[in-house]
Amino acid sequence: MPEQIARLEGHPALPETAAAAVPSKEELDSMPDGTKDQFAERVAALDAALTDLDAKREDLDRRLAEAKQQETALTAATADHEQRQTALAEREGSLNDRERAIELRELDARNGFLAQQREALKTLHDEIRRLETERDQVIARTEQDEREARQRIDAMRTAFRAEQQADKDAVAQNRQALEDDRQQLELERQRLEQTRRNQDSIEQEIRQRVEGEHHREIMLLKRRIHESVKLAGRDEALIQRQQKELEGFAQLSHLLRQHDLANAEDLIEQLDALRSENRRLREDQRHRSDDDLEAENDSLRERCDDYEQRLEDQVRQINELKNEVGSRRVGILERQALEQEKRVLEQHKRALDSAVTDLEQRLDDLTTRQQGRSAFEALTKMDKDLVGAASVEEVPTLDAFARELRHRIAGALDAPLFYPEQVIRLFLGGLAMSQLHILQGISGTGKTSLALAFAKAVGGHCTEVPVQAGWRDRDDLLGHFNAFERRFYERECLQAIYRAGTEPFKDRINIVLLDEMNLSHPEQYFAELLSALEMPAARRRVVLTESELPDPPRLMRGDGCEGRKLPLPDNLWFIGTANEDETTKGFADKTFDRAHVMELREKDSPFQVEQQSGPLPCSFSSLRRQFDQAQRKHRQAVEAGLAALQTSAFTNRLKDDFDLGWGNRLERQALSFIPVVIAAGGSLGEGMDHLLATRLFRAGKITERFDVGLDTLRELETALVEAWPRVDSKNDPETCLDRLAREIKRKEQQG
Repeated sequence: MPEQIARLEGHPALPETAAAAVPSKEELDSMPDGTKDQFAERVAALDAALTDLDAKREDLDRRLAEAKQQETALTAATADHEQRQTALAEREGSLNDRERAIELRELDARNGFLAQQREALKTLHDEIRRLETERDQVIARTEQDEREARQRIDAMRTAFRAEQQADKDAVAQNRQALEDDRQQLELERQRLEQTRRNQDSIEQEIRQRVEGEHHREIMLLKRRIHESVKLAGRDEALIQRQQKELEGFAQLSHLLRQHDLANAEDLIEQLDALRSENRRLREDQRHRSDDDLEAENDSLRERCDDYEQRLEDQVRQINELKNEVGSRRVGILERQALEQEKRVLEQHKRALDSAVTDLEQRLDDLTTRQQGRSAFEALTKMDKDLVGAASVEEVPTLDAFARELRHRIAGALDAPLFYPEQVIRLFLGGLAMSQLHILQGISGTGKTSLALAFAKAVGGHCTEVPVQAGWRDRDDLLGHFNAFERRFYERECLQAIYRAGTEPFKDRINIVLLDEMNLSHPEQYFAELLSALEMPAARRRVVLTESELPDPPRLMRGDGCEGRKLPLPDNLWFIGTANEDETTKGFADKTFDRAHVMELREKDSPFQVEQQSGPLPCSFSSLRRQFDQAQRKHRQAVEAGLAALQTSAFTNRLKDDFDLGWGNRLERQALSFIPVVIAAGGSLGEGMDHLLATRLFRAGKITERFDVGLDTLRELETALVEAWPRVDSKNDPETCLDRLAREIKRKEQQG
């Protein structure tokens, strides 16, 4: 028993008041034998109850650990399912994108396949011998591509099926684990329900027995107390204390009815012991003092408090078990939801398998149709269709050609177009200077009409290309190569470049009209062509593919083309229109400096249009000869005019105040542009005025600079007026002076 008492003193489940109520060894030795035996029985019962409580606590800890492990496993499984679901959604989106792309390619192939077959039938007899020699190579390459494609598809299918089987196995294992957990939880729930029902019946029985016993005890004590009062008045104080003790017992009974009782047997034993002790107390009450009764009463109260604390602990444990059952029910519901999601994913996988099979079939069909197709369909078709040189007429002298061209342009389109003679002369000079033209001005000034009417007037070919605001690279302008189909999708600009080099068009004037050129940055989508135009004529190439493709078009087989480059012909000009509004982009200096820039403000007054004879197109070679002849004839005059400006105070002002000088490109352009303007009926000053206005007197160079003051602009104006007579004594630099005057006025308004 001492070991049991020591255990009670140090047990963590007992409150401090209960542990303090345990008697010491000396007190235990001083107890009577009967009391010691009763106390030993109580200690043994309490020790058994504590042992049972420890076992329950260990079982509860074990079950809580298992529940936490199951919760961790369930969380990991949920995360894994979410990752797999995300991966499947991404794969489904990728397959849908591939399916849409293949459908578009199939539609393109279907639309162009019939025309290709018709053209192939026309030339079949001429190409039989060549095709027989290439057939074995094509078949070998096709079989190799097909084997590689099927191997990739088989590998993808095997990986997909393995992943699908792994998912199925994982789902089956999870389902079995969930079923086992559900059965275990169901058994636990049934056991807890049975325990709860047993506890309820025991509590009801104990409550009835306790109430009956207490009622009988109270009645008996009242009769005996009444008898004791009658027998001896000296025991009245003791009887009153016993009545108080009975009232405490009644309160204890009330508290027991309010709490759920878990250890019914211990309580019955304690009640029996209390009844025995009450009988002993009644027998010994005459011999015992009031102090002993009070001590005994305090001990009983402490025991009652201990019992109440233990009852509260057991109620708390029952509530914890109920909460655990609820959490497990939630876990079961979550697992059922995961199973439902898994079934949905399996349905999606079956749909994806069907889509993959369909895509494989379409891929096989598309591969079969691609056999024998040229990578450049449109360009190869031009080689077959555009055969034979066209008849052209010689270009007369440039002054006569300018006058004739003005009338031809006026009647070229449905609505008459009236341009001043100076615009026609400057336009011809720009053709000799650069293959890139920029026509600026507000909407409605005839920029697009000038390019279209000129092409029709000279019998040339004009390809109109509307520039889009989202263009970023040369693929938007020329087209792109599809490595999967091994086909180059040629856009209209690329077809126009190739057409200019074919036999019927190589001696005619060809124009690519870039409508609203500055909707996007030309330095991005036109960069490669801009660099190629700066190269010498023999080295102007546009790289279309990284490697040579089989059976390239005829013009891509020449020297330096390597089957992947296309030469830029000399008879092709790029004319871009540029509006001036908030939706457009600004041009960089590299574009302005390489291009012939014209600003169209208003049309000329109407004049009588003369009907021109001869519908034949003008010869590009004869026009080129006229340009060369004019440049040789007027070279010295232009060089003298340039020297006069370079040695004047005007040039010094440009260098000192604006950090501008005469570069090699500007001199080269002047020697190409100004002689043609003179030969077309203009003057040296007219050509020089336009060149200086577009190269120097533009925004960012001289005008619209915040670091330039009014005095500097006025001094530059004076220097230009003083130097100009040495260039042209008859005409003033009207365009340059007009731009200077507008800039001075703007500065004055700001100041």
